[in-house]
Amino acid sequence: MQTFILAGLVLAHGIGHLLFLAPAAGIASWAGQTGQSWILTPAIGDGPARAVATLVWVATIALFVAGVAGFVTDQAWWRPITVAAAIVSIAGIVIFWDGLAMPSAIFALAFDIVVLFATLIAHWPASEPAGA
Repeated sequence: MQTFILAGLVLAHGIGHLLFLAPAAGIASWAGQTGQSWILTPAIGDGPARAVATLVWVATIALFVAGVAGFVTDQAWWRPITVAAAIVSIAGIVIFWDGLAMPSAIFALAFDIVVLFATLIAHWPASEPAGA
């Protein structure tokens, strides 16, 4: 049961990056989300910056979904994929900080930090079932 709760939380977080992807890709528009970057937009322009944002958020979503799939199916590679997803997410949040809705960005950043702490420092969840 714990496996599915953890998987559901991480999957929801990963898919939640659609909130960042949609405005960046021009699919949707809502308040507080522009897809602009404080560092990339002035350097390369709005269109290319949004293209980078789109790639970052698609990669983040794909990595989190793959990591969850690996976790649920007890694959050895789930942990590095999930760590990569959190790192890409953090990088995207930092790079596109001024183009994201603050509450969503803060929550996503905090969740990414929890994922990194749990997987890298606490080595949780354990790779082997309890009592094995």
